[in-house]
Order: sequence, then C-alpha cells, then structure tokens
Amino acid sequence: MADVQSIKDKIDIVEFIRSRVELQPAGRNLKARCPFHKEKTPSFIVNPERQIFHCFGCNVGGDVIKFLMQYENIEFFEALKILAEQAGIELKGGAADQQQFTGLYDINRAAKDAFHRYLLRDDEVAKEARAYLIDERGLTRETIEEFEIGLAPDRRDALSQKLTKAGYHIQDIDRAGLIFRTDRGTYWDRFRNRIMFPLYNSLGKVIGFSGRLMPRDQSENVGKYINSPETPIFNKSKLLFGFHKTKTEIRETKTVVLVEGQMDFLMMWQDGVKNVVATSGTALTLEHLKLLKRFAENLVLIFDTDEAGHLAAERTIGLAESNDFNVLVFNYEELKNYNVTAKDPADIVRAQPGLMKALVEKAYPAMEYYFARYIKAGETVAAQKKNLRILLSKIQYIKSPVARDRWLKELGQRTGVSDRALREELVGLKAPARLKAGLAPPAPMVGLFEPKSRREALSQRLAMFAAAYPDLHAPLLSYQEHLTPDYRAVIYHLAENQEIPLHLKPLLNFCVLQSGLLLEPKDDSARHNEFADLVRQLRIDTLKANRRQVQKAIREAETNQDGAATQAALEKFDALSRELHGI
Repeated sequence: MADVQSIKDKIDIVEFIRSRVELQPAGRNLKARCPFHKEKTPSFIVNPERQIFHCFGCNVGGDVIKFLMQYENIEFFEALKILAEQAGIELKGGAADQQQFTGLYDINRAAKDAFHRYLLRDDEVAKEARAYLIDERGLTRETIEEFEIGLAPDRRDALSQKLTKAGYHIQDIDRAGLIFRTDRGTYWDRFRNRIMFPLYNSLGKVIGFSGRLMPRDQSENVGKYINSPETPIFNKSKLLFGFHKTKTEIRETKTVVLVEGQMDFLMMWQDGVKNVVATSGTALTLEHLKLLKRFAENLVLIFDTDEAGHLAAERTIGLAESNDFNVLVFNYEELKNYNVTAKDPADIVRAQPGLMKALVEKAYPAMEYYFARYIKAGETVAAQKKNLRILLSKIQYIKSPVARDRWLKELGQRTGVSDRALREELVGLKAPARLKAGLAPPAPMVGLFEPKSRREALSQRLAMFAAAYPDLHAPLLSYQEHLTPDYRAVIYHLAENQEIPLHLKPLLNFCVLQSGLLLEPKDDSARHNEFADLVRQLRIDTLKANRRQVQKAIREAETNQDGAATQAALEKFDALSRELHGI
C-alpha cells in the first residue's frame, strides 16, 4: 500500500517514539524501559537504520504504525490516519478498509451531536432527562457538556432519518450499531427514549454509546442500560469509560481508580478525582489491564458492597495482582468517621462533596481486604482451614516474591499459625497453568450456584464459555431455547450487552469469575470440540425431557379415550425420537 510506505518514509520512528518515551543511546540503537510492560532494566530497543522497535521483555515489535497502535490502543487505519496527518499526506479515498473506519467514526460523531442537541431542547421529555441528571443524580451542566451526554427520542426512526438526511447510507448506520433491521426489512433506531452516554476511545473519538432508560419507564422486563454492539471500531473488552480524559492524570500519579459505571465515574470526576476510569458493559479484562499498565502501577478498586460486588472485586484483584499491579481496595468502613451512609461513589459525592479524594487515599491493600473478609474470630478448625487455604491461594497469585513473603508472615501473625505450617500448606496448593499465563485465580464460590439438574449444569458451563469466548456468542444464541431461563438471560446479556435483572447479577458475576477456568492454554480445536459436545448434550437432555412430557400426554389421552389427541401426541413423540437419534 503506497500510502503506508510514504507515511513511514516521512516520519522518523526515533523522533516519534522519543516524544513519548525517554530514549538513551545504546551503540547503533537506542534503548528505554518498555512503555508496554513494567521493567527495571531497559529491554526496549529502537533501530534508526531499519526504522523499527522491539522489546525483548514482552516480545512486541514493529514499525511506527505498530507502535502507535500499541501505545494508543487503536486499530490500524486509525493509527494510519493520525500519522498521515502528521506527515502531511492525504490518504487516498479508494481504500475500502480506511473508508470503513473513517465512516464509522463520522457517523458516531454525528449521532453524538444529534443526541446532545435533543437533550438541550425545550420540550418536556428533555426537561425530564435533565432533571434526572442534575436534580436526582447530581451532575452539573458543565459535566453534561464536558462529556456531551445526550438523549435518544422515543421514536423508532428519529436518528436514522436525521443521519440519512445528512447523507449517511443506511447500511453504514447499521454497521455503526446505531440501528437494526427488522424482520420486515425496515430499520429501527437501537436507542430510543434513553439518556445517552457517548463512549470514546483513548484519542477522544466516539466509537459507541451506552443508553440509560428514562427513569419513568423502568421495569424488570426492560434493560436499564444497553450498549452499542461490537463494531469494527468498538470492542467493549478494550474500552474504559473516561480514559480519554483521565489518562494524563493517571500517568502522572501512577495510580488509576476503577469504578463500575458511568455515573460513578462522572460524579467522581466532577468531585475532583481525575485519575478514574469505569468499565462499560463488561468485567475488567486483560486488555484493559495491558492498557492501564502502561500508565499506572497502582490500581484502586471501588465496587459495590453486596456479595456480587465482593465476587467482582476478588476476580479483579487476582487478575490485576497476577499482572503486577499494586492493588488497593476502597474501604467503605471509613465512611463511619464522616457520618456518611452510601453504597457507591456517586452517593458519597452527593452526600458530602469533596470527600472522595481523601477516601481514595485511605484505600487499603488487597490482602488487608481479604484478611477482613476471611479471618473470623471463634471459627471451627474446619472453617479456619478452609479460609486459610483461600487466603494462601490469594497470596500465591501475587507476582512479587517480596510481597508474597510479607503477606505470608502477616497471615501467620493474624491467625497464630506458624510460618512453617503456612509454607507447607502453600506448597501443597497446586499452581495451575493459568498463573504462569498471567490470568486471574478463581474466587471461592462456596457452593452458591450448585446446579440442581443436568440441564442446569450444562447451561452453567455454556454460560462460562460465553463469558470466556465472545466468538461463541452467536452459535450459543441459536441454541438459547435449550438453556435454563436464568442462564439464558446471562448469555443474552453477555452477547447483546443488555441489562440483566438485578437478582441475576450474582449469577452473572459467578459465570464471569469462573470463566477464567476455561482460559487455561488449549488449542482452538479442543475448545470448539468441548463447546460442541456441551451443546449436543444440552440438546439431547432437552429432547429427552420434551419426550417425557409427550409420553405423559399420551397416557392421559389414552386414559380419556381421546383418539385424536393420542394420535397427535404419538406423532410428536415420533418426531422427537427422530430428532434425538439424528444428533
């Protein structure tokens, strides 16, 4: 591709990287500490002659385009466009891939502008939305403007009509995830009657949306939040809400504060905490951590105080500590010292503005959080042994040997168990392959979600597959009628980014948490074979259950001497049997 070579000829990789990383001479090369992973001894090398870079620590390398993609967490053509502008080169319009990315950014920007204007209108719905954001949730008008929050009207084609009139093709609007095609072939807006939060990439470009249902229309049957589907420019496993605004502060403080939702982020930002990010529609992923690791050493977690929040915290702590973050946990007990009662950061900011900064600084180490959770006074020997093993498994996943040794000694002091006994117990804990791969340990589930039937067990395992492997979402949805209702809802949430009922959130967290067990290194064929076998067994189990119901219907029809009903039931039984034998 001529444009690519022209851009690389115009931009010196040494000067480009030097503007972001401190380089030092090393013979004919230049070296630095790698910006993509933490290291003490520089192993990141830039070669001026060949115009390439390579890190011998994390094995990442390539040209100036690859460096920008890695550094800013963006796709190829987005990096190419940025470099083309810097080089003063106009990219040719005929490149289909380039147009694909550029067009999607333009459509999302136009949608963001339209939503924002809708929110500022002088009609009753817009006034209601602004009253919710400002009066009920505590956002200021400045924050609403800063993050360009908007409103999707309660019309099925308001946005699509506006965008098509502006010259955008309906197929491109569909590819951007803003509309969907109905069975009748018409297009409806994906977001209707929702407060709209634009989702930005690290460069500040809109790549998708999160839509919050208007409060008066909330019900258990409708998801409170829906997010854009994945598109060529939007990948939820890479997105961190607000990162485009806070990355500089994160880099300067070497600390990032992680919260669970957009509103918590916005209220903390508004209250002066400028090194915060939020996940959006997904649990924290390795992709998120790789991005944050380039900017921060410390990770402060703020999760809800319910059991689902604790499970999410344990998963995140394990994932982050095994990737060498210093993890701290927000201590809600500190609120007692300020006579504040709150269940999340947004509530704290509303109750006492200016307090969050001080509370974040008082966050305590993750192991202190574990000690408070698992060391109980007056336990039986069996309970103490179980909890000690949980704590030892947590220590096992700390990457730093120095930190592991410190917490092991601390555990002995807290429990009165000798250092020798703890070390013998630790040796007995088998470290799975996932530890070496830098993956998170599973949190203890204490039998909360023990399957009550074979069908539920199969559904549970498939829900874990859905959490671990996004590429299996589509085939799973085609078999959703075979799943038990709760796990069907979990899988639908994971696949479609739909809000899940509140009572199912602990189940969702469980599946996400346990999905780590599936991430141990295995080839794609083994993974797909296991998945196919699970689906096959689930179908067989469902068909057998249906056949048992039909057998019951046959007996009832024969007892009632209903010939027509008997014949119909027999035909249905034969059809199910044929389908069963064909699997």
